[in-house]
Amino acid sequence: MTRTTPRRPRLAPLAALVAQACLAAAPAAAQTTAATPAAEAQALTELRATTLSLIDALVEQGLLTRAKADELLRRARVAAAPSAPVAAQTAPVEGWGAPAAAAPGGVVRVPYLSETTRARIKDEVRNEVLATARDEGWTDGRRLPPWVRSLTVEGDLRVRAQGEFLPADNVAPEIFRAQTDSPAWAPDLTNTQHDRHRMTLRARLGVTAKASDSLSGTVRLATGSTGSSPTSESVTMGNGANRFQVGVDRAFLRWEPSHLVRLEGGRLAVPFEGSDLTWPDDMGLDGVAGRGELDLASGLYSFATAGAFPLEEFGNTTRDKWLLGGQVGVDWAFGDAWHLRAAVGIYQFRNVQGVRESELPPGGVLAGVVPYFASAYPAVLRQKGNTLINLNAPESTAAPVWGLASRFEPVDVSLALTSRHYSPYEASLSLHVVKNTAFDTDDIVRRAGTTEVATLKDKTLGAQARLQFGHPKLAERGQWSAFVAYRHFERDAWVDAYTDTTWHLGGTNYKGFSLGGQYAFDTRATVGLRYTSTRNLDDGVRFLAIPGDPTSISGNMSSAPLKIDVLQLETNLKF
Repeated sequence: MTRTTPRRPRLAPLAALVAQACLAAAPAAAQTTAATPAAEAQALTELRATTLSLIDALVEQGLLTRAKADELLRRARVAAAPSAPVAAQTAPVEGWGAPAAAAPGGVVRVPYLSETTRARIKDEVRNEVLATARDEGWTDGRRLPPWVRSLTVEGDLRVRAQGEFLPADNVAPEIFRAQTDSPAWAPDLTNTQHDRHRMTLRARLGVTAKASDSLSGTVRLATGSTGSSPTSESVTMGNGANRFQVGVDRAFLRWEPSHLVRLEGGRLAVPFEGSDLTWPDDMGLDGVAGRGELDLASGLYSFATAGAFPLEEFGNTTRDKWLLGGQVGVDWAFGDAWHLRAAVGIYQFRNVQGVRESELPPGGVLAGVVPYFASAYPAVLRQKGNTLINLNAPESTAAPVWGLASRFEPVDVSLALTSRHYSPYEASLSLHVVKNTAFDTDDIVRRAGTTEVATLKDKTLGAQARLQFGHPKLAERGQWSAFVAYRHFERDAWVDAYTDTTWHLGGTNYKGFSLGGQYAFDTRATVGLRYTSTRNLDDGVRFLAIPGDPTSISGNMSSAPLKIDVLQLETNLKF
């Protein structure tokens, strides 16, 4: 919600109108005889009462403050004074600024206004006040409903054209989908060899209400289906005649008792520092988080963030899935134009690792009562890249139910150095590294119930470097920025459900680069172009695809060729 600073109201025209109420009929009054002084005095009294009542009504309705009303009357008296006849015998009418005129011979002349004139002046005063209040925004905010004054509205709209280019020599999707044994990778792929061209839309609208200086609540609606990636709010256009789905992607309370302490609870934006390597822009988390800051010196402060976020809750087991995290960092402005921001975070994804079932699913009265497949990695969440194990009991012949092979307890380090030596432009270099410290082959063998996973290699490192140059904010026409980034993302460095959907179309287990830029062609409106090229990592594991045929040497599906190029052209509007 745009707030404007109240400007000084145009009191001079109003004062002139009030003065006119006293003096407009003075010439006519000069011709009035002494036979009607009582009637003329009564008329002036009525006019004074009517005008004062009008001003009081404007104050009561919040269209005029009491201070401005007093100023209005004072200026009316000043405006009327030069026009009033000067006579030693005159005296002002009580509560009014214009004195009655003393005619020669001691006869007092009292101005008289007809009903039509008084009505016209009343309408002119009212219309002038309303027009001034509307144009200059000087109405008394105390008269507005408190809930209106506490609201702030913001949103954005993005329309994107996207081309996805997949070479014909990529491994066919049916090869990935045919996997049934542990370990497995990317068993949900449906297209690896056909180019795709589409348009997408993202729309978001949020409202923040402040209950006090320290307490506020925010609700934001956004496009996106609950059956799509949890890290993207884009929807593909061209879905027949169906309307887009809209859901609540932010709904939280925030308490800030001081500028150094903040507590939040609900559906939050990710509260941790980093990059889209681990925290995509559209991602949200359910839970609670707290942040504290400490001033260390001039231009230097430290911060700490901690949070607990439920990922999946069950009604018949205590093995709910959670994300617990903590992070500390520093922010340092040094020299004439340098700025450094660094952070270290430690996270634990609890109970997300898969555990193979030892028996067939329970039936009869136990069906749905005894927890089963609680450790499954749901297809609606997973993207591709993580090592998976089949959770079906050994004697089961059902389709595979997949779970994560590794535990996940990542540690990440982020560093961003910004130079403002080229004002109004900024140059920034950021580095972000994440390492999953919980990968344990022996633990995976035990939970998978098979030695087929005993040769798994530790592929748990992710890293990204990004260089950016341009205006720090693209709010005004003519501003721009450009970037180039390189990424190496091993398969079990991070839970692939919570990854960016542009790089490699989501997931882990790839390397590649991205470059692009944005240009503001209007106020808070930008056009951007981005190209991203990635390909699967090869961990060097080879086997004979056809036993006994030495020419059929192939790699596991983690090393299968999968190259993806993505080109995006988009327009963004923020308000």
